Amino acid sequence: MRDKFLSIMRKVELGPYPRVDFIVRQAREVVRRHSLVILIVVLALSGLVRFGVAAADPSIAGHAAVAAPGTYVISCLMEPRTGPSPAPCLTGNEIPVGTPLILLGHVTDSSGNLADSGREIFQDCLLNGGPAPSIHCDSGTGVWSNIQTVHFRSPEDIRIGYGSPSTRQTIGFRFRYFGEASRIANGISNSMDVTWF
Repeated sequence: MRDKFLSIMRKVELGPYPRVDFIVRQAREVVRRHSLVILIVVLALSGLVRFGVAAADPSIAGHAAVAAPGTYVISCLMEPRTGPSPAPCLTGNEIPVGTPLILLGHVTDSSGNLADSGREIFQDCLLNGGPAPSIHCDSGTGVWSNIQTVHFRSPEDIRIGYGSPSTRQTIGFRFRYFGEASRIANGISNSMDVTWF
């Protein structure tokens, strides 16, 4: 085999460095063959992602068919200075400075049943790195920043503590719901402003 290779190399003049030139041409041929294989594999995988995954996992296909829009509502509670349980915020979602805020995420299906699976990601509105009213994020000049993610363990409303700023200000809040295997589709709550006075 080696003698045959050498005789071929002697017959074909490829320049002053025939072995290097031959190796380069051989490498180009290998790359050409492999790039076609890579393209076929990529197309096959993209087909699997689009069409095959739902067929391979019936829960995903079922979720897509069964999940329906729900109701996604965020509301405001305040941690009272005295008393055992949170109280609703004052009119207009106002809270005295120094009183901690508790955010309440309420997700239900179209029949009013509470969400029992999935997760909520609570967010606050930031403008130039500082807390801001929701209009700045809803209009696109600010950004919604993740505060905390909570996974459902049973049918329930989700509550998280936010704390209290030390000065008067208004901050916008919302949450995103991801149903995952839930009967309730993904959704975003209303935006809500809370004002500390």
